[in-house]
Amino acid sequence: MDQSEKKKTTEYFGFWHLQNKITLFSLIAILLLSALFVMGSVMLPAVSTTQFIAFIVLIPALACFGIATSHSSNLESAKAEREYKRLLLRLSETEGSQITLDRFFSISSDLMAVAGKDGLLKKVSASLVNTLGYSEETLLSTPFFEFIHPADREATRENIKALNLGLRSMGFENRYRAADGTYRTLSWSAAADAELGVRFASARDVTDERNFKNRMQQIWDSFPFLLVVKDSNGTITNCNAAFARSVGFSRDLLLGQNAKQFLPPESKDSAFEKEQEVLKSLKPLTFDEVLMNEGVAARHLSTIFPVLDQTGKIVSIGKVSLNIDSLAQRT
Repeated sequence: MDQSEKKKTTEYFGFWHLQNKITLFSLIAILLLSALFVMGSVMLPAVSTTQFIAFIVLIPALACFGIATSHSSNLESAKAEREYKRLLLRLSETEGSQITLDRFFSISSDLMAVAGKDGLLKKVSASLVNTLGYSEETLLSTPFFEFIHPADREATRENIKALNLGLRSMGFENRYRAADGTYRTLSWSAAADAELGVRFASARDVTDERNFKNRMQQIWDSFPFLLVVKDSNGTITNCNAAFARSVGFSRDLLLGQNAKQFLPPESKDSAFEKEQEVLKSLKPLTFDEVLMNEGVAARHLSTIFPVLDQTGKIVSIGKVSLNIDSLAQRT
């Protein structure tokens, strides 16, 4: 506890001690006056019996009042002391929680931040400081929107509106400008606390992951064969530019669509059977089939292959198709 808090505590309990002293002095004064009055009534017979009786009644009444006041003061003082101890305990718990939070923020590998409604960050983790390259003071004193890529600011505002409505955000991505002028792509999970008026957020730096994915997509798009990847339900999760051209749609429109609708009717049953065979054997299968390529039916050499996770479980099915008719015409 700092000096100002200790001073307030001393003044607070000093007030109750002063009240007790005043009550005690009042009782002593009443007793002295009573003794003087008795002596006066003996020495001064002129004092009537009625006056003497009235004083005798008044003195106990005042004494009872003083005792009651003193007792009440003691009760209030005890109550205040209990409340003070309770506050001290809460303060100790809060200080302990703050120390734990500070340590967690300093050692966590996740990028963490607490943002206020005023557009400023209230707390940042050491990992966020290291990733962006700014000092902690700079991050806490600069509106965080100034670090966000201009093209991502509107989407970030919409995400914050959703948080303020009580919704949680998972996997929201935006780009933050680092101290060296480059942009880092961060994937955020966040939630708002309306009572505290803050938003808690944790992020992963997925810049290298996104760069690798973009490079791989460029490599796939440069290939002349058709490449499509779909999940176990047949939904397209990725494809290359050649496949998109063959079916006459952009890649963005194809993602999330069922791949079966882009197969010729006569090929759907055989394609399904071969996929089931791959699912059972977990091995690639190569075969000939007829596919539509930019509206023209052509023979293709296709290979269906499984995509496995680190446990060996199949998570996706890929298919590569090479236009055999086109190759024959070139030769």
